[in-house]
Amino acid sequence: MLIGAFIVTNYRIQSREHVSGMEHRQQRTQHVLESLITSRTEFLISSIEFIREQKRFQDSMATLDREKLFEHSSLVLERLNRHQQVTHFYYYDVDGELFLRVYQPENTRESTPRYTREHARVTNTIISGMELGDSGTFTLRVVAPWQVDGKIIGYIELGQEIDPILHELGAITQVDFVLVLYKQFLQQDKWEQGMELLGRSAKWNLHEQKVVIDKTLSLDSPTLKMLLNAPSLHQQHGFTFNNATFHYRARSFPLWDVTGKEVGEFILLKNTTEEDTAFRNSLFFVIGFSLLLSSALFVFAYRVLGRIDEQLVKAEIRLQHEFSKQKDMNQQLQQEVEERQRAESGIRILNETLETKVQERTQALDLLNQDLERSRNELDTAYRNLQAQQATILQQDKMACIGQLAAGVAHDINSPNGFVSGNLEILREHIQKMAHYSAAQSEIIRHYAPAERQHSLQQQHEQMKITEIYQDAAELITESLEGTAQINRTVVNLKGFSRSDDGAARYTDIHNCLESTLAIVANELRYKAEIIREYGELPLLYCYPQQLNQVFMNLLINASQAIQEWGTIWIRTWADDSKLYIEIEDTGSGMIPEQLTHIFEPFYTTKPVGVGTGLGLSIVQEIITRHHGTIQVKSKAGSGTTFTLSFARHNEDNLL
Repeated sequence: MLIGAFIVTNYRIQSREHVSGMEHRQQRTQHVLESLITSRTEFLISSIEFIREQKRFQDSMATLDREKLFEHSSLVLERLNRHQQVTHFYYYDVDGELFLRVYQPENTRESTPRYTREHARVTNTIISGMELGDSGTFTLRVVAPWQVDGKIIGYIELGQEIDPILHELGAITQVDFVLVLYKQFLQQDKWEQGMELLGRSAKWNLHEQKVVIDKTLSLDSPTLKMLLNAPSLHQQHGFTFNNATFHYRARSFPLWDVTGKEVGEFILLKNTTEEDTAFRNSLFFVIGFSLLLSSALFVFAYRVLGRIDEQLVKAEIRLQHEFSKQKDMNQQLQQEVEERQRAESGIRILNETLETKVQERTQALDLLNQDLERSRNELDTAYRNLQAQQATILQQDKMACIGQLAAGVAHDINSPNGFVSGNLEILREHIQKMAHYSAAQSEIIRHYAPAERQHSLQQQHEQMKITEIYQDAAELITESLEGTAQINRTVVNLKGFSRSDDGAARYTDIHNCLESTLAIVANELRYKAEIIREYGELPLLYCYPQQLNQVFMNLLINASQAIQEWGTIWIRTWADDSKLYIEIEDTGSGMIPEQLTHIFEPFYTTKPVGVGTGLGLSIVQEIITRHHGTIQVKSKAGSGTTFTLSFARHNEDNLL
């Protein structure tokens, strides 16, 4: 009974661990997927912003010059597709009608009305989200209105299939999954054509209501059909099945589009082979040990009770012998009555001794049972301690892997980015030399070549658009260098801010945050300004310390860049009964009132072209707002700038 209860209890514990593990894995996968979609959406928005701000794109769209617009956009689409797998690129006129399909310019057929495009027209804002296409493809789309001088000239749409996002999700989380769509939102012929273009097998009749569009695990048709038909797939404990020599547990979660409509399912697969094997081995070990211990106790008790029984049998034989002897003697020796009474008294004493021995043996067995119970309790305690230590080691391994991943990503990005930046600089010099050489050739031809030859060469020069090629090459190299500079800054931020942040709010010493940030930006400030610290007494602040480090870094770097040659930066801190304050003042160039009204807007910058992205102060304001704090700025042209941050002393309820 004890072994059976142990098996049932451990099985239930194992089942609860499977359920919690699947829920944790689903939450982590969903969080990573949302982060990837957000990151890709921000990239698409940034790309649209770049296109909208280019004068040549604006002129082509304003004059409805489709050929010129395609000429400029095809190069952008080629780079976006090569580096970020962007596959969809549309232009719409002011009425929302299709003007140009960049990836298929010959296809002028009007596209199916979509929520993102229609909602962008109605709200006149940027709309993004995942949408289900006619061919069964699940696409991330971003549609933005295109305004020039306050007037809408059209709409721009960029899109990316979900496949590269899912592949990146699998590479990050190391999970297997099956992506399923409902047939009610699909057309069989279009879906089969779309799957054929993607190089996948289209099995429309695998399930009555569902089709599989992507999977990371090789599953045959019977296994897939069994998986899709399993009722337990939507329950907490999930559905278990075997594939080759591995055991898997699967659980389904709904898949939503941008309108909030459930269009399919995301089936998460977990390989439980090692866990099930370890669970069975532990059960076999405990059962074997319990049987061995029970057998030993049984043999011990059997031998002890056997010896007592033998003594009782011998005593009974002696009593019978004595009784027979006394009976014979009664018939022969009546005179020896007193001697017989003494013999009977001895027998009574012997019985009392036997009862005492039986009680002593019983007490010994009770003590043995108590020792056995203590041993079992100690074994349970040791098992629970072992489970706790195993969970702690697993958590430490996870955190170490995350740190190694962040460091490896920063190193792997930084090295090729340096090569690309250096090669672009060399390519710029080569283009300039080629331009000078071409100009010299033209000058020589103009002086020495016959007029007919000059005219022919001039026509070839105009047909090949040599001048435009040199101009476009210079612009492309400049844009690429800006991109590599942005990547380099991103790598620096990654190395600086991913070292100690655990993503949790805690009580933090603001002075320690300031000093750690000053150490990070020491090279930026060393040759630009003198740092003067005027620290007051501050209480510990409940906050996200690494986010505040980013705030301080952005403000200090801005102060350094505002100082032309050499200046001073003051850092002051103080507190009153309700708030604590941090003030950063510089002796830089300052700002005019018109600039102060825009400094917290994204992509707005007062720095020269190529210096900064215009996102620093908008990120600062977002972090301060997230901490329910305030930021004030005072500045005057030629007299420097002062930023004052304030936070509530008791900020715990706001961040919980």
